[in-house]
Amino acid sequence: MNTQTLPISSRQFAVKSPACRMRSFAAVLRCGLGEHAWSKLEPAIAARFSPYLSEDRPLHFIGTMQWVYCSLFGAAIARIVRRFSILPDTCARDTEFDFIIGVYNGEILKQRCYELGRRGRFTFTSLFREQPRLHEEFGGGIGMYLGLTVNRGALLFRDRGYFLRIGRWRLPLPRWLTVGRFELLHRNIDERRFQIIIRVAHPFLGTLFYQRGEFRTRQSHCQREGSPLSPTPG
Repeated sequence: MNTQTLPISSRQFAVKSPACRMRSFAAVLRCGLGEHAWSKLEPAIAARFSPYLSEDRPLHFIGTMQWVYCSLFGAAIARIVRRFSILPDTCARDTEFDFIIGVYNGEILKQRCYELGRRGRFTFTSLFREQPRLHEEFGGGIGMYLGLTVNRGALLFRDRGYFLRIGRWRLPLPRWLTVGRFELLHRNIDERRFQIIIRVAHPFLGTLFYQRGEFRTRQSHCQREGSPLSPTPG
């Protein structure tokens, strides 16, 4: 997959940091987990996220999302927020998947890309921030607070509630008004390969989204010119 065709538009976020920080994603995870939980994490997972992030050296993972499931209710919700490119509104099997964690203007950015065959390419981007508490923000100011735990050596992300950012304010959203409980499990296979399982379940509508895939670290690093983490011109 040619990631140089996957620019991130930073205009949808309030990216105001003056300069790029040199920091590893592992350091952010370690802070969120705490030392006791961090010591129980599979060493290969910690090592996978340990390289320092910079604008021209993001972390890059590629693989196949073996199962992309979206219920009828999930598809309806995804279409409502389609302009923000947050959720794919289709089901697919054996989908090429590209995942990048990088830095732009001092902010940690995460970008995912699905190759959905006839449906084309679906890409979405988020900001990953530690303050005022660990959270991830998508387009349109929609975001979720995150909690991290370790489950049998695997890394588990769970939402701790959703919000809508309006200016400097983050307004909490009731769970019934959101997609529901979000969980992402990062399970190690070996030093290079890992499995990701994502489940989003609404308290009344059941499982809206489910995804499962296997991935590996891409060894080459993107250069600054044409980097997939460069903002869209204009």
